[in-house]
Amino acid sequence: MTEFNGKVALITGAANGFGKIFAMEAVKRGMKVAIVDIDGDDLFGTTAVLKNLGGEVLPIEADVTDYEQVKMTVSKTMKTFGQIDILFANAGIAPFGDIFNLPARDWEWTAYANLISHGYYYSLVLPIMAKQGTPCHIVATASIAGILHGIGNNPAYSATKHGAVALAEDVRAYCKANNYDIGVSVYCPAFVQTDLHHNERHRPARFAQPEDPYYKSQHYIDAIRRVNVSISTGTPLDPVGRRLFKAIEDNQFYILTHCKYAPYIAARHRGIEADGKHPDGLGIETNRDFKGQVALITGAASGFGLEFAKEAAERGMKLALVDIQKEKLEDIAADFSAKGIECIALPADTSLYDDVCMTVKATMDKYGQIDVLFNNAGVAAVGDAEHIKPKDWEWAVGVNLLGQAYYFREVLPIMVKQGTPANILSTASIAGIIPGFAKVPSYSATKHGAVALTESVAARLRDMGVTNIKVGVYCPGFVQTRLHYSDDYRPERFKQGDDPYYQSEYYTALRKSLDTVILTGTPLDPVAKRLFKALEEGQKYILTHEKHYVQFEARHAAIEKANADEANVVV
Repeated sequence: MTEFNGKVALITGAANGFGKIFAMEAVKRGMKVAIVDIDGDDLFGTTAVLKNLGGEVLPIEADVTDYEQVKMTVSKTMKTFGQIDILFANAGIAPFGDIFNLPARDWEWTAYANLISHGYYYSLVLPIMAKQGTPCHIVATASIAGILHGIGNNPAYSATKHGAVALAEDVRAYCKANNYDIGVSVYCPAFVQTDLHHNERHRPARFAQPEDPYYKSQHYIDAIRRVNVSISTGTPLDPVGRRLFKAIEDNQFYILTHCKYAPYIAARHRGIEADGKHPDGLGIETNRDFKGQVALITGAASGFGLEFAKEAAERGMKLALVDIQKEKLEDIAADFSAKGIECIALPADTSLYDDVCMTVKATMDKYGQIDVLFNNAGVAAVGDAEHIKPKDWEWAVGVNLLGQAYYFREVLPIMVKQGTPANILSTASIAGIIPGFAKVPSYSATKHGAVALTESVAARLRDMGVTNIKVGVYCPGFVQTRLHYSDDYRPERFKQGDDPYYQSEYYTALRKSLDTVILTGTPLDPVAKRLFKALEEGQKYILTHEKHYVQFEARHAAIEKANADEANVVV
């Protein structure tokens, strides 16, 4: 896209920071702008600035974490201007807190603001752009934190920004597959002098709990100060608008404006690639003994979770089994108990923080320790970026990302206090390592987030000097699990309702496609032994499908090239 005069830009998070600068540049290029922000006062001021520049401006006060309000912003833009040529999905927050301290509500707020809101906008705007048939462009704001190894001091930010990068990759692949004249870019800056450190001005009421003592704790105060310094001493904001429009003109995907992070980007990539060369394990001799220890296993009623439980039982472990499938889980636990294996069944919805806390407490009440956490529960909500429904986004993020974060938050302090050898293994997917598949963006985005989350936990433990806990992330290709039956145990609050989409031929075809790749995947039987080998060896990335190596190597090369090329960009 190279012509902007008379075109329309819809910009979120537009009252300040990147959004405001982008809107100013858009107006200078003759564009009409719809600017969206939750901060009505700042939105009012930015509107005045844009009008003084001669711009035609539609200000919309809205909370982008609420789907109905997102839909309203798109509807108002179309009613006023009749088209959308650029979408700048920019609104986002940076919470203050590490994995041990950040409250569950802040995890949820971050996931909705930084990731789910992007999904909402893509599903609403892509059909409009496709129907227009003219050159259009989507720019997503992520962060260098969405490219680097997970950040220990801010895991929620890192995980959701990795998800945002993966989602943009998926949208780009989807547009190419459908021959849409829609360019896609993802902006991944480091610290810039924005308003990001003023989160509380943008917190929706449903995520607020000001009486929580956390917000008066020293950890919170220190985190705010750290972010304040990083933002205040960041690079100037002024050039950002011009740089982003150059990326649009050049149809550049990765926009990495801080070249100094090259060594850290490369270090992450080389680490993944090194483990990728060892699909069968590192070959390290260890003396890790699991007999008599306790394994807490989520998603334990089928697939990876059930196989892991069987192997744990063979090794003399006591079991705490968690799954949303109550009757099936209780039958499995009864079978284990009949064989003399100590086992408890804990029916729960892992996307609910209170349920997570209940299962951890019940495990501790029963056994008094947790030595292995298999953070495994996951779902696959089928639907491409244009057609996926908001409840599917919320369900996938709730289970695949937030559920894992909640378990980390509750189990890590127990393991640290125990001081004995312990392991946490999370299930992600090869979809959390390689670019989007253009078919299941919620899965790819949440699995990228899960990988970054595990990395963040590893980094935090390293910074704390904790050596007794090993963390790893399992990233398989297609395996013969029951992932394609996810809809059978969808919680009521994420139900599909009577939406005709779920009875459409298109949705049925997507479901059949998922069925096929799962049923023709590799056998499930060897997985548990392989995972215990990873626990014994302390392997971080468990990449068991060698055929995908070339794909993540190519992604790494593309990111590193974009970062290196930035040194020669002139705006």
